[in-house]
Amino acid sequence: MKAFLYLFPLWFMAAPGTLGADEPPVTFARGGQKIMLPAREYHRWAGTPVLFAYGRVWAKAVTEKDGTMVFQTPQVCVPVVFQVVSLTEEGAFRGLPGAAALHLPPGEVIVYPDRPLPWDKKLRLVAVGVPDWFQNWSNAVGLPVQTFKDFKSFQTGKWQVPEKPALVILGGAVHADNPGVTCEYKVNTLALDKDWRARNESVLANFAVSPKCMSGPLADLQSQSWPSPPLLARRVLHVQNRQTWVAGPEHPLVEELRGPLRGTEPLRAVVSYLPWQEQLGRSAVADELFLRVLSEAAKGAKDRPPLSGRWGLLYPAAKDVKADERPVLAAASRSMVPNAASQVQGRQIRAYVLDLRGKTPPPADLFETTNTVKTIEARVGAKSPLLILGDSPVLDQWKWLALDRPHQRSPRPGVLWWPDNLLPPSTGSQLRLMQFFTDWNISLGELPQEANNEDRKHEP
Repeated sequence: MKAFLYLFPLWFMAAPGTLGADEPPVTFARGGQKIMLPAREYHRWAGTPVLFAYGRVWAKAVTEKDGTMVFQTPQVCVPVVFQVVSLTEEGAFRGLPGAAALHLPPGEVIVYPDRPLPWDKKLRLVAVGVPDWFQNWSNAVGLPVQTFKDFKSFQTGKWQVPEKPALVILGGAVHADNPGVTCEYKVNTLALDKDWRARNESVLANFAVSPKCMSGPLADLQSQSWPSPPLLARRVLHVQNRQTWVAGPEHPLVEELRGPLRGTEPLRAVVSYLPWQEQLGRSAVADELFLRVLSEAAKGAKDRPPLSGRWGLLYPAAKDVKADERPVLAAASRSMVPNAASQVQGRQIRAYVLDLRGKTPPPADLFETTNTVKTIEARVGAKSPLLILGDSPVLDQWKWLALDRPHQRSPRPGVLWWPDNLLPPSTGSQLRLMQFFTDWNISLGELPQEANNEDRKHEP
């Protein structure tokens, strides 16, 4: 990804409300293209609507009989943001924000160079019920997208599961009504959530996402240096296996959701909660990052193992894990090994969890009386990590952990320590724990049928 700007730094402005209430309409176009804009926003103006940028007029509109304005967009070398303003006979502009008028201009047209953005022709794109901005933008940049107006036309249209990698891009409403598209059609999906503002627990301004916020398939971007936007946190509605692609201040901004259904491991179901339309064409970073998200989602995840891992709970007892106190551990209980001190007939336990959170402290002799705890010392390592949740003086008794409790760290490989004693956990804590279990290929829902059958073979 190239680290340069088209016009402005890559900023997502944080303001409450729904998109469109306080913001100008934005149209994407290609240089030399004829575009039509509705004139209803400009009927009260005197003069001729024009495209204005860099202190000069670039194109004048022709008003047609049906009330639309027609512009011939200028040829550009890089994406340029033009304001739609009114030119009076005296040469004065209307609609431009002045020193005493801080209102937004009534409209913008973002014009791209007359050449398509690079795209791997082996990756097929299909759009279903997408917002207007995506259809508008993809046409402007020359992305080869097959479009369906709604999900019904997608079902009945001439579309079949392709042999080559494909991505079905879903509008927020379509995805909400049909969450199982990935499994039903055996295809990668990307949902563009249109309710990203309404789902925020809080609105944060000026949070800059840097390359270090990239993870999963975007992890290679961490070594780069480029301007980044302030992005918004959002509410997570349920416990599910998830992998963050773009991290926000508290919650994922682009993430992949996974299910335990066998046969769907190579498929990706990605959800984006970002208002891409506010930055596309304004910054090279926004365009290239969005293209990368589309590309990685379309490629799928080859050779990814199923969510069939097993884990052992060292403390508390399984019967004491309540969903209202430990929702993520409760969701993973179906994958829990009852006796963590023993292997499951040769099958390796993927991870161990020692949960010391809560107001009730563990017994002082926990490590002396619990044989389970004492027997896993030799097993903990990179392949079977130990996750310690919370803090307690009893940890000092387990010398091999080599915990530095004052500085809340452990140098021992395979030991992950999270000294947060909050119980019930915050939403951010739940997200972090969901990510751990997903990385370990441990299901937070129903186990795959094959895994259930395998476990029954070893029941006494």
